[in-house]
Amino acid sequence: MDFTAFSLHFVCLSLSFGTSFAILRHGLNDCSHPESVPYNRKVLKSKLVPFQQYSYFHGWVTKYRHQYVYEDETAYRTVMRPSCCEGYEGSVENCKPVCRQQCPQHGFCSSPNTCSCNAGYGGIDCHPVCPTVCGKNEFCDRPGVCSCQNGYKRTSPSDNCLPVCEKECGHHSFCSEPGKCECEPGYEKVGNGTVFPDGYKNNSNGNCSPICPKDCGQNSRCVRPGVCECENGYAGDDGGTNCRPVCSTCPENGLCLSPGVCVCKPGYVMRNDLCQPHCEKCSDNAHCVAPNQCECFPGYESSGADKKCVPKCSKGCTNGFCFAPETCVCSIGYQMGPNQVCEPKCSLNCVHGKCTSPETCTCDPGYRFKDNSHHECDPICDSGCSNGHCVAPNFCICHDGYQLNSTNPVTSMCQPICKGCQFGDCVAPNVCECNVGYENINGLCELQTTTDSYEYSTTTVELQSSTVDPQLQTSTSEVPHSNCTAGCMCWIEYDGMGTFNTAKCAKICVDPQDKPCLNLDNCQCDLSSGQLVCQEDSDMDYSGENSRYVCHILPEQGARSEAEVRIPDRTGSSNKWMIIVGSCAGMIIGVAATIIGIKYYRRSTSRRNFEAEEAIVECDFE
Repeated sequence: MDFTAFSLHFVCLSLSFGTSFAILRHGLNDCSHPESVPYNRKVLKSKLVPFQQYSYFHGWVTKYRHQYVYEDETAYRTVMRPSCCEGYEGSVENCKPVCRQQCPQHGFCSSPNTCSCNAGYGGIDCHPVCPTVCGKNEFCDRPGVCSCQNGYKRTSPSDNCLPVCEKECGHHSFCSEPGKCECEPGYEKVGNGTVFPDGYKNNSNGNCSPICPKDCGQNSRCVRPGVCECENGYAGDDGGTNCRPVCSTCPENGLCLSPGVCVCKPGYVMRNDLCQPHCEKCSDNAHCVAPNQCECFPGYESSGADKKCVPKCSKGCTNGFCFAPETCVCSIGYQMGPNQVCEPKCSLNCVHGKCTSPETCTCDPGYRFKDNSHHECDPICDSGCSNGHCVAPNFCICHDGYQLNSTNPVTSMCQPICKGCQFGDCVAPNVCECNVGYENINGLCELQTTTDSYEYSTTTVELQSSTVDPQLQTSTSEVPHSNCTAGCMCWIEYDGMGTFNTAKCAKICVDPQDKPCLNLDNCQCDLSSGQLVCQEDSDMDYSGENSRYVCHILPEQGARSEAEVRIPDRTGSSNKWMIIVGSCAGMIIGVAATIIGIKYYRRSTSRRNFEAEEAIVECDFE
């Protein structure tokens, strides 16, 4: 087979397969054609919106800002519309074939230009069909009913049809056919001198015909005295009785009506030499499987009071509709997700949130919407994150120069880091405000030169008790390490019974996805700053740029701290607040004086201009 023949063979197979699939999908009488259908969808658009803003120098000023709104937009999508195939007419639910020539009585148009008989009728002229062969001198008057031929009648419903003779036949004679009397066996007609041999009788043509003692029956004849034989095209018992028509082959659910003529049983019609069941009406996507019994195509199911066959989606079709078997089409505002479920669609990605309904984001637990945004969510730190950045729910990373409050890290307050501020308050990174009796010398709080000694108290935090020991000391002691220690004790976790895993360090990471990626084998505590210093590579030479993380201690009653906490002097704290209040008051007074000066300048300028105009007017009068 050459390439051209193979191509033609492949095209024929494809067309046959497509036709078969279309018949199964839409039925024998239904076809489909593509059609564009409009629908509305939401589109996010930007527009300028005016608003009024008050300015001290210019008064009310009109400005513009962008406002994002969702507007309806008409779009089109292609759907397959069912319609009647060529040669059919009517509605899609009831496509009827069209026949150019009128079908005979008791027949109907079963397919384009093809007539079929009604149930109980058969043949080209759709004559009535009786399931059993009618008896002698009978004919099928209507479906399933045999009646006597003209000139015959029954004396009772169970009797055979007997001929009727208007004149009564004489002795030893009987009415053999309508209006004709014959002699009984063993008798002969006298009058004209004709003598018949034994076993024969005179027929209507005046010829001798054999006599059979019993009636041969329908479709049978008496060939010689006492011997019956079936007519040509019929077959029956050996005695020539019960003769039935013979057909070469009749289809399933068919009957042999006459020699070589097959008809379908009641409830079936002949289509393409096959007896197919006949149904008055089947809905779309269904076919007739038995007389007046419809069944849905595979992939469809019966639904509603009218028992229409609709597509079936075994997994359901939430937020959409079942367009075809196992094919779900999502509603407007939804899209098909990876699990073949219609999920809400948001035109903007929900950052740290989920799209819970069309164009509606819902933040994840521990997050809330960012200012002027409905799709970006920021983490929430319930205790605040002063001097730091809230990178995850209730997880605060301090800015450079700050560390978490070592006495109460749950408050998420980041305190400034100072070196050598044992006898003062660290008010900003590396900015130390010395206590009373101390002065800042080379960045360290030292006792004033006029004082030889100073009495202060320190508090040492023990496991379950605290003591305050007054001491007299004339030199500065070493600043205790806060938060991180040489053993990285800040990473010890606690529960209600104390430490439960002294070797475990929490894994944290700050990146756009908030994924844990910190390898604590590449980290160590910085004792001077109280931070965890990490590198991505495994050399740990700390020569390059490092990532710094603030150690986070969970407060636990009865847990030992590695650092000593000094109680700050109340006098120094009071002086600090007095300085802050005084600075604020000075700033307010300065701003007020500036405003008064500007107003006075404007009034002086306008007064001088007015005096100059008066002088010009006086000169004109002179």
